[in-house]
Amino acid sequence: MRLSFILTIFMMVMAGSAFAGWDFSRHAIPIDEIQSGGPPRDGIPALTNPQYVAAEKADYMAPDEQVLGVFRNGVARAYPTRILSWHELVNDSFGAEPLLVSW
Repeated sequence: MRLSFILTIFMMVMAGSAFAGWDFSRHAIPIDEIQSGGPPRDGIPALTNPQYVAAEKADYMAPDEQVLGVFRNGVARAYPTRILSWHELVNDSFGAEPLLVSW
């Protein structure tokens, strides 16, 4: 009962801000049955200034593991998708040039 009250208040507050113009009076699912779909806002921490390991020393990686690769200013980096799935964002830099990796 308390969760439905909190969700109702949340939806009323949000209706007046980010969701202005949305009609919450019509819904197919009862409000008290709506549950969280995942982590809260800012609940997935970005990786910032990650530490790198040479490929031959990355013994935690499988030979066929997927990575998102970036080659910039003569430097190659690999961001394992297995790790990106937990963090989704990497704040990195190639020298003085900032880079945001998004997954």
